[in-house]
Amino acid sequence: MQEGQYESSVPVIADRCHQARVRNALEPEWEARFEPRSYGFRPGRGCHDAIESLFNTLRGKSRRVWILDADLAGAFDKISHEHLLGMLGGFPAKGMIAGWLKAGIFEAGKGFAPTGEGTPQGGIISPLLLNIALHGLEEAAGVRYHTGNYSGTVRAGCPVLTRYADDLVVCCYSRQQAEQVKAQLAGWLEPRGLAFNEAKTRIVPLSEGFDFLGFNLRRYLNGKLLIKPGAKAIKRFRDRLSKEIHALRGSNVAAVLATISPIIRGWVAYYRTVVSSSVFHALTGYLWKLAYKWACWSHRNKPRRWIVDRYFGKFDKFRNDRWVFGDRDTGAYLPKPAWTDIVRHTLVKGGSSPDDPALAGYWAHRRQKEKPPLDSCTVRLLSRQDGRCSLCGENLLTPDQPPQSPQGWERWFLQVTRKAITADYLVHHDTPSAARSQRTHLVHATCHRSRHPLRPTGNTVVQQKT
Repeated sequence: MQEGQYESSVPVIADRCHQARVRNALEPEWEARFEPRSYGFRPGRGCHDAIESLFNTLRGKSRRVWILDADLAGAFDKISHEHLLGMLGGFPAKGMIAGWLKAGIFEAGKGFAPTGEGTPQGGIISPLLLNIALHGLEEAAGVRYHTGNYSGTVRAGCPVLTRYADDLVVCCYSRQQAEQVKAQLAGWLEPRGLAFNEAKTRIVPLSEGFDFLGFNLRRYLNGKLLIKPGAKAIKRFRDRLSKEIHALRGSNVAAVLATISPIIRGWVAYYRTVVSSSVFHALTGYLWKLAYKWACWSHRNKPRRWIVDRYFGKFDKFRNDRWVFGDRDTGAYLPKPAWTDIVRHTLVKGGSSPDDPALAGYWAHRRQKEKPPLDSCTVRLLSRQDGRCSLCGENLLTPDQPPQSPQGWERWFLQVTRKAITADYLVHHDTPSAARSQRTHLVHATCHRSRHPLRPTGNTVVQQKT
């Protein structure tokens, strides 16, 4: 759908509240039934789990070297209402869901349009309904799992299907098997009102490589499987940086840093789990050139030495780098992509559900291991405080669902970290050591504003400085 059509179909607040209530009742049941290699729009799962699953399937001497890279045509718009409602069985709110499906949309200038198929665009419950409609895709593709001691592993000779929403990849042993799987899935999708997008569906050898969720997966001549940021994703990022900085001509350095920093942090946060070091270094050089050109354009009558002294320096005290672009008045600076460490993502356990009480410890530990895309100083403070606010003792950053795109990480950085965290100076009155009498702490912005009574965290009791 076009942008205007999408916006006009977003439910009103009352319907969104009802959809959230129904989703919370429906989701736990289906989370216990969903297939293990379905990662899209599910709590605790995301893009990086899908990529890590493919890496485990294709690495080493894997014989599944033919890839069916498929995409569904208009999945949200074409789902059969009858088939979807039939899968819901006797769910108590089935009538409400049927009403949402057939509610129709109202477009300015066109009037009311009924909806005979598809799920409501922009609805909170729509992603869950898509996953329910596509449940059973693995079985239809011929995927069979071992039981007993080898439970969770795919049997030899069977293909492996990894799905994220309406994008799916099937790893097969031969081209013939890939074509057979495609035909089987096409027949399985037809009664559900769905079909492959032939323009985006192809069968390729692993040696040629394929793109999935913005990543490129390819087995090279030396036999090693490497996952890198996709060429199209890199080009889009470079083009956006160029356009944003060009649009900032005439603005001050503070505006440049406020606009560009979240974009950089968001992009590298999404791609930091794969082989991205060379890409990050190349982008660092490209970004430096853009910043230098902006400075030269802003001060066309100044010599280069003056421009360098004004905008470049050793802004990050933890790095011996004097070519960092920043603001000497505030000390803010532009982070370099090359500073980002590569951190492998830990794959979620196949059938684990966040709603399983027996796995509460597993999910709590997994959330704590999630490292946010923050600067090194803030990460050190978070680690020192065990990720907890020094005032209320609660977690500072515990995202229920990590962002699943560079733009998502960018919005997360802008909306969550800047509102949820603030640096404050606190005094440890109960600490005898003079060296620790003053120390920077991270606290919730709400705690900082409301001056809530303090609660000790760990073995340290803190009190705000008057």
